[in-house]
Amino acid sequence: MGKGDRRGSNGTEPVIIKKYANRRLYNTASSRYVTLEQLSEMVKSGEEFRVLDAKTDEDITRSVLTQIIFEEENKGQNLLPVNFLRQLIQMYGNALQPFVPSYLETAMETFLRNQET
Repeated sequence: MGKGDRRGSNGTEPVIIKKYANRRLYNTASSRYVTLEQLSEMVKSGEEFRVLDAKTDEDITRSVLTQIIFEEENKGQNLLPVNFLRQLIQMYGNALQPFVPSYLETAMETFLRNQET
C-alpha cells in the first residue's frame, strides 16, 4: 500500500482494526478481538489492514507493525542485524532521512522480485 493509498493490493478497502485503551485489538470485519500474532499472519497472507486508535481514530498502523517486528525479534526470529538497527537509528535527524523510507521500500521490492525469478 503506497503512501496515502488506502486501498489494499487487490483494490479492496483494508480491514479496520481498532486498538482500545486496554491494548486489545478488534477486527471490525470479523467482529472479533485479534492478537498481534494474528495480525502478523494477516500481513504474511497479504491481507491489508489499518489500525486505528479507538478513541481518536488516529492511524497507528506503523506503530502496531513495529510492535509485531519487535515481538518476532524477541522470539529469536532475528531478521534485523544489530549493525543495521544502529545505522537505521543514526539516520533519524540526518539530512538523508527523507530518502530512507523509499530506498528501503524499493530495496525490499527488488529483493522480493529477484526471489520470484
